[in-house]
Amino acid sequence: MKGVDDEALHEYVTSRYPGLRRSAFLMCGDWGLADELSREALALLVAESRRGGVDDPDAQLYADVMAAFQHRPARREHVFVAAPDADAGNAERTILVLDALHRLSPRCRAVLVLRHWDGFAVDETADILDLADEKVREYESAGLATLRDLFANTAGADDVAVAFLNERPSVSR
Repeated sequence: MKGVDDEALHEYVTSRYPGLRRSAFLMCGDWGLADELSREALALLVAESRRGGVDDPDAQLYADVMAAFQHRPARREHVFVAAPDADAGNAERTILVLDALHRLSPRCRAVLVLRHWDGFAVDETADILDLADEKVREYESAGLATLRDLFANTAGADDVAVAFLNERPSVSR
């Protein structure tokens, strides 16, 4: 994003905000906090872009959002509510996945969100989280194994587990 004009910057921010906010929500389970963290990361990116440029804006955005969770105390209770316009099947699936995600360690959750929801490659995820590629693979493997166990112990979660564990999202960043 070096030498970017205001119109291109506005278009970039507008296109990235929904996905970034969704990822932040998957990390924290709170839409208000997800909105706040996403806006902060985007504002920082805009400021840095105007000062001289950013080599990889996507990596910086997601790194800023993920880093914010290292400095926030964990909440013990998460209450997940499906969107009002969600159909019953999607609402149940969403709530089961969110609950399972929040039973993982923050690092495993960050890796799974970046890899499975945002579609980042292992090396991109490693750069965003400042980890070695092998560590990303370890966290992903441990997180998926834990999710399999959690879904196996949840009544009616078989179809959710299959969908989550076997599907890769088609994400455009």
